[in-house]
Amino acid sequence: MGKQIITISRTYGSGGREIGRLVAQKLQVDFYDKNILSLLVEKTGISEEGLKNADERLIKRSLSPYGFTEETDYGTNHYLYEAQVRLIGELAQKGPCVIVGRLADWILRNREDVLNVFITAPGEARIQRIMGYEDVDEETARELMIQVDRRRKSYYDYFTHQQWERMENRDLVINSSLLGIEETAGMISEIAKRA
Repeated sequence: MGKQIITISRTYGSGGREIGRLVAQKLQVDFYDKNILSLLVEKTGISEEGLKNADERLIKRSLSPYGFTEETDYGTNHYLYEAQVRLIGELAQKGPCVIVGRLADWILRNREDVLNVFITAPGEARIQRIMGYEDVDEETARELMIQVDRRRKSYYDYFTHQQWERMENRDLVINSSLLGIEETAGMISEIAKRA
């Protein structure tokens, strides 16, 4: 295998998580996504609920006498980020794997054995996928798509001092609706073997 570690960044609704899982199965390597939170619970002692509240987000809402306001919880997020940096470094040292999200492309940027993939799709295709797995109507799916992408961008931009939507640091940018989930996973797997 050429590239031992594949990181997958993705827009919400593009199928990135599912594609990552299939790539890991095809390459017979470990797969890390939200299960990183469970590993962090073991290492930090913070509850999984506490980690979920800080996961890939900077903003939290609170109620003031004037309605909802947004506050930035930098302390928890910095702690979680530092813990993720250490853990993702350990997972990469452990052996070949696929890591979805969690700023893994940035955290592992100095390694030569990493293939950084960004998966996206046209808005309407993403909305249809979100409607399916969130069981929501079209308007709600559109709002979720915008909200989650904005949250990911904010988190990525803050910790990396880069722009999430810029592709210069990615090796491969893929429209998952072009080939579909299964074939996109197959293509990434083949590129990882050859790169």
